Amino acid sequence: MRRFSITAASLVAGLMAAAVAQAADNRCGYGDFVSFAQDGVAVYNVSPPGQGRTYFHNNGEGCPDAPSCRLKSYLVVQDEVLVSKVENGWACAWYGRGDRHTVGWLKKADLVKSAVAPSGEGDWLGDWRFGDNQITIKRTKKGLRATGDATWTGPVSQHSGAFDGLLEVKGVNAEYADPEGTEPFCDVRMRRVGKHMVVADSGSCGGASVSFDGVYAR
Repeated sequence: MRRFSITAASLVAGLMAAAVAQAADNRCGYGDFVSFAQDGVAVYNVSPPGQGRTYFHNNGEGCPDAPSCRLKSYLVVQDEVLVSKVENGWACAWYGRGDRHTVGWLKKADLVKSAVAPSGEGDWLGDWRFGDNQITIKRTKKGLRATGDATWTGPVSQHSGAFDGLLEVKGVNAEYADPEGTEPFCDVRMRRVGKHMVVADSGSCGGASVSFDGVYAR
């Protein structure tokens, strides 16, 4: 009986671990997208069969495969998206137009990768905006310097956040980090792709609910 109990417990633990892994694999929310993008992101064009539509899919239980996961949002041929993760035939994608954006799973078969020229150091310079957030990158004698301002507006209050300092640039990646020992510690990672800069922060760069996470454009 004891051996059976141990085996059963191991089986349950294995099933739980598999469930957790599956849940992690199907994540494709906004925070997931910008985080994945720091390790790799690419520009794709929509090219659905028959020149039709391709729909975004959610990342809840059973998603994105289940029919119930399909969202109302869709794209048409030649729409441009950013993809930060590909998993089991699905692409975690971002689409934006003006101040509106959508993140979710798209069928990988409905996308064609675009050829994008590699980013050089000069491609970082300028005023980058995402909603009310702004990150300005300038060249100085010591290297590239970034100044960021972010706000979050609630029903009765407004919170803000900021950072300012030199960037550590490695190809298409750049990072700002507070001096060691700073509490709370603000870390902002950036990734250049096409005409965009994808940003993910540590969640400690301002007041409550303030975040630099986003897909920025100049």
